[in-house]
Amino acid sequence: MEDMSGHLLNFIQQHFESYDPLTTYIVPVLKTAVIVVISYIILRYSGNWIDRLFKLRHIDEKRAATLSKLLKSVVRYVVYFVAAVTILLNFGVDLMPIFAGAGIVGLAIGFGAQNLVKDVITGFFLIFENQLHVGDYVEVNGKISGTVEEIGLRVTKIREWNERLHYLSNGEISQITNYNRDRMRPLVSVVVPYEENQKVVEQTLDNICHDLFEKYEPYFLEKPSVYGITNLDREGVHYTMMAVTVPEQYWFVERAMRKAIIYTFKSQNIQISYPRRVLFGSQGDNGLPLPIEKLYAERQES
Repeated sequence: MEDMSGHLLNFIQQHFESYDPLTTYIVPVLKTAVIVVISYIILRYSGNWIDRLFKLRHIDEKRAATLSKLLKSVVRYVVYFVAAVTILLNFGVDLMPIFAGAGIVGLAIGFGAQNLVKDVITGFFLIFENQLHVGDYVEVNGKISGTVEEIGLRVTKIREWNERLHYLSNGEISQITNYNRDRMRPLVSVVVPYEENQKVVEQTLDNICHDLFEKYEPYFLEKPSVYGITNLDREGVHYTMMAVTVPEQYWFVERAMRKAIIYTFKSQNIQISYPRRVLFGSQGDNGLPLPIEKLYAERQES
């Protein structure tokens, strides 16, 4: 018993002789605080530095916004990783066994991470092939339409017109229709009854095209024109107006064309076809059937 007590006392004495609270706790805590402060400063101001960098390079605004958001995301992940590793080393943690274990675990779950790798690779191709930029209005996979808010390493954020935000894995994006590339061609059709004077209708549409071009000339890359009679069916005669516009004004020009057609046709007493049914009753004086409305009026008078 005396020997065991002696050994225990010697161990406690050696521990306290080698114990230095300054070196053991205070210095590592202070170093950790410095690491946290530096990481916070980098995260706080890196966004402004990145934005200034792209402004100095005079890169296209949308492409600059896309790349800056991606770079900010990369910087954030790198800062978190470096800070965590530095703090662990500061407290004397041996990271080699951790990294070795991570390598084995990574090999084991590598097959399950194929989708993650696919997302990252696809994301890089989406950006560097200029398929879409932040601020573009796109349609993805023929299902989701909206404005691109962010293109990340793994997901792309698209906000619909009704403000719903979609998170799409980059690897799931197989088809992109971009409405903000070079030029757009608005096509607006109008249907008029066969009874209308078609020459007057066509001349009226030509006048509408001329007025629209004079009013919104900066929006057009080609002057609006009447494509002609594009269909004949039971509803009437189909006319189509077309133009080539800058992408940003595509929907505005379409709305302006429809509005001009309605107002001008109304002022010129030109009817626009709509579903209707005409019933005929007995024959009139000329031997032709009378519309049911006229027949009813004649019966009321008699």
